[in-house]
Amino acid sequence: MPEVHVYITKPQDKDVPKLEDVENTLKRLHHISEAKAYPSYGVITVSFKGGWDEEDEIERIIEKTGYEISRLSIREGFPGT
Repeated sequence: MPEVHVYITKPQDKDVPKLEDVENTLKRLHHISEAKAYPSYGVITVSFKGGWDEEDEIERIIEKTGYEISRLSIREGFPGT
């Protein structure tokens, strides 16, 4: 099962939800098996079923909340890596 660490930054000129709220939003997706926010590190870890399309959806949701993604770190089990 793929796991990615999404490193994010909070734009100074935007009002964004708490990182825990983003975590809860991600958990509602059917292909997410686990999501955990680490606000002090600016990281959300996400384990999910699927591949690149599902990973793209995770990115879109995070960006839609107003956060900027600085980088992704693929940790395990990603198809084609």
